[in-house]
Formats: sequence, C-alpha cells, structure tokens
Amino acid sequence: MGRQCQANMEIIIDCYCNTSYNAKMSFSRSSAGLIIIFVLLSFSLVAQAGTLLIDKISASVDGEVITYRDVTVELTLNLYEKDEDSTLQDLIDRVLLLREADKFKISEAKEDADKIQGRLEAIRNYLAGERYNEFLREYNLTEADVLAKLKDQAMAEKFINFRINFFIVISEEAIKEYYDGNKGEFGEQPLGEMHDEIKKRLFSMESEKRLKEYLDGLRKRAKIVVNQ
Repeated sequence: MGRQCQANMEIIIDCYCNTSYNAKMSFSRSSAGLIIIFVLLSFSLVAQAGTLLIDKISASVDGEVITYRDVTVELTLNLYEKDEDSTLQDLIDRVLLLREADKFKISEAKEDADKIQGRLEAIRNYLAGERYNEFLREYNLTEADVLAKLKDQAMAEKFINFRINFFIVISEEAIKEYYDGNKGEFGEQPLGEMHDEIKKRLFSMESEKRLKEYLDGLRKRAKIVVNQ
C-alpha cells in the first residue's frame, strides 16, 4: 500500500460461520500493518470500493485458494441443494477436474453455452427480481463472474462425461439381475416397464463409483489443505 495508505484504514472481516456478520474496525497505520501480516496467513484479501475485504480461506489445492465467499456463492448458484461442507468438497473436486479438462483440451461448445444460459435463467428465477441484484452486490459479482462460475461447472461435468461416463456400459444381464434382486420394490410391474429406469439407476451408481475412484487418485497426488 506504501504511500497510498491513509492514516486510518477500514477493514471488513467476513467471519466464517453459519450466522455471518461484518465487524468494522479502524486501526492506525502501524497497528494495521502488523495485524494484516498475521491475518494473511489464513485470510485472502479482495479490494472493494476503497475498503479491504478479508475473506476466510476455506481450503487450498496446491496453493490455489478456495474462500468462504466461493462456498457461499456456489451454494446460491446450486439453489442450496447441498450444505457448506459438501459444497466445499465439490469445489475442491472441481479444481482437480478442471485441471484434467485443460490437459485434455476440453472446450466449450454451443450445447454447453445453452446449458450455462439455462442455469443462469434458473438462478434469476429462483432469486426473483431484486434478490438477484442483491446477490450480485452482496458478493461483489458481475453477471460475467456468475457465467464464468457456471462455465466451470459445465466444463467439469463435460470432462466427467468424457473421462468417466463414456466408458460405462450397462448390460441386459445386469438390469435383469437388479430387477430380480429388488422385486419387492417393483411390485407387480414387469421388467419391460422398469427396464429404462433400472438402466438409468445402474448407470448413475456406476458413474458415482468410478468418479469417486478417479477423484481419490487425483486427491492423493495433490496437496489439499482444509481449514477446520
């Protein structure tokens, strides 16, 4: 900050807790310097409207930081389908998957752009009217920022389809075996009527299993630090 640092600096601390609050504190130049050095060990800084926004680091992947702000924004973009802990794990996995996608030159196509735009519309509808604008203001986002995050989601999913799902084949024998082993669930419904549903279910189960194994391998090769 050097000569541009004023005698008093306003620092906004965004606390990492379920009930968040902003505590505003003014420090002298000398006091602020010492405190900032300490805070940098566990907090990331974002310049915003002449203030210093300190956002707690939730995790890092080989030094790439994931902040609490990233987690809370992701929760909103996913329409609160998960909790904070699972969302953080998803973001860690996404960092790893996007690195792999980059290695394999996975790029955005028209169908991906359509998917991203569809998700943006769903978010706008969920946060109807002014709530969407409040969301952008609260987290200092532009719509371009939101689209970039949605693109990351889409590219990670595209890589999963490319690297995992493409190789999954569900045999007729597996479908029949599952049907025979779960007849109590299907009641009087014949195999013919349940065939596609069972195939979809088995595909999803196999995809989750293989993806977990793949991610476990990526995680073992990465340095991941999660702040408790």
